[in-house]
Amino acid sequence: MSYNNLNVVTNEKKRSQWLKEISAYQTDSYEVTESGKNPIKIIVFKDEQSSLSILSHIWNEYDSYAEATIQWIGELAEHSNFEVRLRAAAVAGQLAIYEFRPVREQIISPWAKSNKQTSQRLAALALSVVAYDDNEDIAQQALNLLHHWSGLQNFRLRWTAIAAYGGYIGLIFPQQALENLKIIAESGDGRLFSDIVQAVANLFDAGQQVPKLHLLVLNSLKEWVKQGQKTIIHHLSLLIFWGLMRESWIFKDGFRQPTLLWLARQNQEFEDLIIYFVRNALNLEITRDLLLPEILGWLKFLDKQQELYKTLARIIFTLAGYSSREHERICSYLNRWSKYSESAARILKLIQQHS
Repeated sequence: MSYNNLNVVTNEKKRSQWLKEISAYQTDSYEVTESGKNPIKIIVFKDEQSSLSILSHIWNEYDSYAEATIQWIGELAEHSNFEVRLRAAAVAGQLAIYEFRPVREQIISPWAKSNKQTSQRLAALALSVVAYDDNEDIAQQALNLLHHWSGLQNFRLRWTAIAAYGGYIGLIFPQQALENLKIIAESGDGRLFSDIVQAVANLFDAGQQVPKLHLLVLNSLKEWVKQGQKTIIHHLSLLIFWGLMRESWIFKDGFRQPTLLWLARQNQEFEDLIIYFVRNALNLEITRDLLLPEILGWLKFLDKQQELYKTLARIIFTLAGYSSREHERICSYLNRWSKYSESAARILKLIQQHS
């Protein structure tokens, strides 16, 4: 007997019919279970606006479905499929745009307080959806919540705030992100330091797409350094700078090069900032031992890429000119490095000629 000959008495619409009505289609996927990959069918909307329209309609017209949706989305943070978790965060953010308080209380805050960083990242992502909204009052709620979390003595909430500031929200509101990262750093919770370092590095590296971020990040770190050698924020800012020396590279002018040197070559302001950070880092024992191998690494790099020689030579020459003590120290380093780098020997000779 064919399907068309079946005499099925039902008022339910066929799946293919209601999918067509909502501009969606069905496709194959899978979910990971304790017994392995389980094949499932998923619904995909042909355009994002259709899904948002349906979500808005459910939220505004069907209270019982809205409550069920909140519970369902909250539970999806535990889903085995990464893509499903990302979509859940996006939906949570959209629901928060419709009505912030219940979504914050029932989805976003529980995610942020979770002992799983995967859930905390979802909270940060959901808040970034809110922060992107064109309505400033709505977007401000996400920013206010993150600012509030930044000042709390709650490790998980502050970690979630760091994840947000090192992600999409930091790209939209970098100044606020850096200010609140400073607040979190000043709390003195060493468990968060590496995450703060990574968040600031993320913002700096995003300068390749948003050029103003390079200068904004370095100027902010300079203000952190000014807090004084006895402060945690002073030490942390110099550690962040060391990390940028070590990890941040950019492909420009046909070759891969240290981002900081490339910036210094383009603009005197960046050169001055680098000199400021290097000088302060060399005056602090904990960062001096980290920085010296990176400077040698730059010198070795110059042996192969002479385009940046004048830039680094000016930086080192300037550092040697601040005082007789610093002159002696820089010359000592260069003399030691001359065994490994021709550029080090050239700069040492240059400094000695002008002494």
